[in-house]
Amino acid sequence: MAASPLRQLSPLIRYLRGERPAVLLLAVLVPLGVVLQLAAPYLLRRFVDSALTQRPAQALLTVSLWYLAAAVALLAATIGADALASRLAWRATNRLRADLVAHSLRRSARFYQRFPPGELVDRIDSDVTRLASVMSALLLEVAAQALLVGGILAALFLLDWRLALVFAPVAAGTLVLLRRLVGRAMPFVAARRQSSAELLGFLEERLAAAEDLRVNGACDATLADLERRQAELYRRARDAARVSVRRPATVQGLSTVSVVLALAVSVWLHSAGRLTTGTAFAALSYAMLLRRPLLAITTRFQDLEEAAVCVRRLRDLLPRRPPAHPDATALPPGPLTAALDRVTFSYEPGEPALREVSFRLEPGERLGIVGRTGSGKSSVLRLLFALHHPERGAARVGGADVRTLDAGVLRRRVALVTQEVQVFHASLRDNLTFFDPAVDDGRVRDALREAGLTDWWRALPDGLDTVLGTGARGMSAGEEQLLSLARVFLRDPALVLLDEPTARLDPHTEALLLPALERLLTGRTAVVVQHRPHALGQVDRILVLDEGAVVEDGRRTALAADPTSRFHGLLRAG
Repeated sequence: MAASPLRQLSPLIRYLRGERPAVLLLAVLVPLGVVLQLAAPYLLRRFVDSALTQRPAQALLTVSLWYLAAAVALLAATIGADALASRLAWRATNRLRADLVAHSLRRSARFYQRFPPGELVDRIDSDVTRLASVMSALLLEVAAQALLVGGILAALFLLDWRLALVFAPVAAGTLVLLRRLVGRAMPFVAARRQSSAELLGFLEERLAAAEDLRVNGACDATLADLERRQAELYRRARDAARVSVRRPATVQGLSTVSVVLALAVSVWLHSAGRLTTGTAFAALSYAMLLRRPLLAITTRFQDLEEAAVCVRRLRDLLPRRPPAHPDATALPPGPLTAALDRVTFSYEPGEPALREVSFRLEPGERLGIVGRTGSGKSSVLRLLFALHHPERGAARVGGADVRTLDAGVLRRRVALVTQEVQVFHASLRDNLTFFDPAVDDGRVRDALREAGLTDWWRALPDGLDTVLGTGARGMSAGEEQLLSLARVFLRDPALVLLDEPTARLDPHTEALLLPALERLLTGRTAVVVQHRPHALGQVDRILVLDEGAVVEDGRRTALAADPTSRFHGLLRAG
């Protein structure tokens, strides 16, 4: 069991690849520091014995100089090892953090249902920062102290085998104790870390909804819930600390006993004339020195267990198996076909959001999807965009199953516009290009013109450099929706997926948006989800969904003119 925390940390080793020179240098500096620590009591022994035997002052000066040189060398080795270890740790954990963010960005919406933003931030930032501390100091310290324990026992045997016999059982007993106790605190530490992450997720959600909480009088309930969560965190932290403190207390007692025994044995041997004063002094120095690594190892194992828990939590964010290698073949040029082939899909087991849904769009054809809330309209778009995958059947774009397509290829040719438009705290340019400096400003201005935003952006105080988003210049719902269309114009996709693009707009703003929508759909295949069927005047076909199943599919003009059709009924109700 003693190796379990170290085994938990083994996945981090691969992030040290490419750092071989630094690792080799550390492998030299750490043992060098141990040897220099072991040399100090030996030199003190020489000094004391030389002084008591009235050796020449030159001999005492020589020993003193050697002691000073060893101290300076130890200081240099310690500083060098700490600096090198810290540099290695931050490089490795920065690579780990980048991997975690990259894998999280590729995950489906179900992943974000399991890990809310606050918890993800806690894991990617706080847990990785703890690992940096562990890798820069803790692991290095544990390795150095373990070497020091072995070196002290060897030095004591060289001084006097009887002294070594006093210390060996204490050191062996401490190691046996560690082997029995290490790992027992990990479940408690894991529970504490999970409670902390849940608290951060709760705070992130409630603070984001602060205005709604005030309006609806839910502030007191939020504070009561916060108090309950903080009490739970305190209880779990107390349990973890209670389990973790047993090891240092026990080892402290054992090491104190060893010092007392060493003092007694040294006095006895010295009185019997079998031990010089310098040797007795060195033995006591080694006894005091032995306490430090044993206590350090024992105390630090609590931090090591915390680091192991962090690694275990971070593993949930990394893929459990190597990612499949999708087909990177380019999709055919021009507008793309889009189809669902007998698709069944569920967000929750046993609750299908789509049931045996099938349709096929030819290149350049436009499909409007209508239906009641919860009928599965948005799920169709998410499947075509490969945000989710069907349980049965296939979602196809350009004739290929989206599961076999490279994500980059799919994203370049297919655009998804959702109801909620994310505006970043960044310049207008970066909000359109998604921080790609290679996009020419001319293309950005053309996209704004196509979206009908020319007058708006020219009126901004800093033009394309105007900062938008939270804490900067605000935007109306209509401006945000037109901005989302400008992003699509900039990408020039072959297939456009629109999820209720006018849902947040008043009739006047909607009328301003429709010309930009018409320009966007011209020459492209499109699937448009609308809650208001009257806003689907630009589509060719209509698909009506009810409880996840297709209940009507036909030409828009024919269905609108048929008083018996469901679409006609929806138009009349609207």
